[in-house]
Amino acid sequence: MLWARLAIALLCCWVASASAADPWCRPGGASVLRFEWVPASKAEPRVGSVRIKDESGKTVQVLGALENYYGDSEAASGRHEDFNNDGCPDFAVTNSIAGIGNESLTVFLYDPRTKRFEENEALSGIGGLNVDAHDRNCVNGEWKGGAEDVHTSRHCWRRGKLVPISEYAVSPRYNGKGELACYEHVETTYRGGRKRTRTRCTQEF
Repeated sequence: MLWARLAIALLCCWVASASAADPWCRPGGASVLRFEWVPASKAEPRVGSVRIKDESGKTVQVLGALENYYGDSEAASGRHEDFNNDGCPDFAVTNSIAGIGNESLTVFLYDPRTKRFEENEALSGIGGLNVDAHDRNCVNGEWKGGAEDVHTSRHCWRRGKLVPISEYAVSPRYNGKGELACYEHVETTYRGGRKRTRTRCTQEF
């Protein structure tokens, strides 16, 4: 057990050291790399790849088979947030925005050991993804199914893995006549490996 703890501590220190030595991970390091959108064709400007270049103009990585809702390089290089709180900016491209405003991202986490961006399916699967302003070790999501149908979620990093913390949903419920009966509120929490759900119906949204 002691050896396992020491190994984890050494790995954390090594990763922190690698991050500190990486120009991309330093304050203002976002200028070290340039992200260029390359559409698959003129007929499909929103489908293509992102070409990542260093300061000399050399291509260091290509992220292929992507959808870019805006279809331009400015949008492709616009989201560089630290989604996993490791001190290094990550990369996200907006792949869709629904009419009601729901935004979906394809998220790539930067690995300072390999100096490459790797897609993270867990983060990409969270609609309306944003880093929590009060706890940067967590991210929040928000999704609408309609004007009165809202879903939110909170996820935090635990030993390098993104785990669900809580979910909340509110949606209207109708009686047999099609009249509004109440708003159903469903609150779900995940603690100690157990899922707890509380449901209540109110007249207030």
